[in-house]
Amino acid sequence: MSVQQILQTFTNRRTQYQLSKALPEGVTISQIQEIVQQYVKHIPTSFNSQTVRAVVLIGALHEQVWGSVVDAIPGDSGKKRPTSAKNEAYGTIVFFDDEDAISRATEKYSAYFDNVYNSTSNGAVQIATWATIGELGLGGHLQHYNALVEKALAGKVPQSWKVQAQLVFGTPVGTPYDKQFDENDVKVLDL
Repeated sequence: MSVQQILQTFTNRRTQYQLSKALPEGVTISQIQEIVQQYVKHIPTSFNSQTVRAVVLIGALHEQVWGSVVDAIPGDSGKKRPTSAKNEAYGTIVFFDDEDAISRATEKYSAYFDNVYNSTSNGAVQIATWATIGELGLGGHLQHYNALVEKALAGKVPQSWKVQAQLVFGTPVGTPYDKQFDENDVKVLDL
């Protein structure tokens, strides 16, 4: 794969809310699971602490978790995205930080370990996964109903796993919004 192809994978990534409860022809849930697994395993973590965890929700559990989120939100104004995730998406990849792994790293490297590194690694896994599943023809959108999703998954994942984000995915049925860019030129500095 060329540098240009890698860059294209990431620049093509867009938020897509209009999804269907289907996978593109020829795509399997095993392929999605393997992509997530490889990024959880290979994205760098501070001092190789390996703090990132993930699960892929599909079928009735996907719907149950998002139904729980919808039910927990008072009023109607904040229910649009979780209702869409429940009714119009094939599945959700939930990303976690493992607090037990963080505690072990904090103890081992107490003089210089900082929890902020975990968020950096988790975010890298999220974006790499999102861009890569796009190469399979999937669309998605990243959500942060962390406490509500965590509550809905209680007893299904270890208690030490704390939710960081949810990547809702399915086959795109609409066109993503145009992305707007701020002026943010990277400069090369030297003495």
